[in-house]
Amino acid sequence: MLHKAIWRYWYQGFLVGNPLDWELQRRVALIDDAIWNAGPEAVAAEIERIRRLFELEQEVARLKEHLAAVEHIPVAALIGDNGGPPLEDAPARAFQTDLMLIWTEAEKLEEEIAKPSPSPSQLEKIAKALWDISRRMAAYCGSIADGMIREGSKELAKAGAKWTAGATAVTVTAQTESVQSVAKAIWAFVKTLPPG
Repeated sequence: MLHKAIWRYWYQGFLVGNPLDWELQRRVALIDDAIWNAGPEAVAAEIERIRRLFELEQEVARLKEHLAAVEHIPVAALIGDNGGPPLEDAPARAFQTDLMLIWTEAEKLEEEIAKPSPSPSQLEKIAKALWDISRRMAAYCGSIADGMIREGSKELAKAGAKWTAGATAVTVTAQTESVQSVAKAIWAFVKTLPPG
């Protein structure tokens, strides 16, 4: 039963010194009386919806932090620059476009979840768009790693550039994971919404 699992989770957190976030508890305390009066299953379902929304909001905040960090890194460092063609090439443009698309989708997501009744279908579209972007970004990271391996046997003077490319690849990988975490959090939240 859902309601027993929710209360067990809440109680266990207090026992081990890891209570639910205070903002989350505040939101639960503000559940409408009509839901409280509807019984434990209705309360548990509402708590689950509130919890999933809260987790989604936290994931969006982390994503925005990653985006802000990546904005300050030159694109050459993000996708690698081995002295080849200028950054007007297709991968660089696609990467820059994807960064802008993530911001756009994050803004759409925040607008949608701020509504009293978010649209499950709109949330699904946003989650899919973010997931697709994350897959493209993972491919960029893979190509950076492949390039670093190929270049690994070349002169030691390039070691600093390789380290920088590797460090920024880790940054982009973290962002990719953050984008995927938001998409997963959206899907978890949508499961708590009434169909529509």
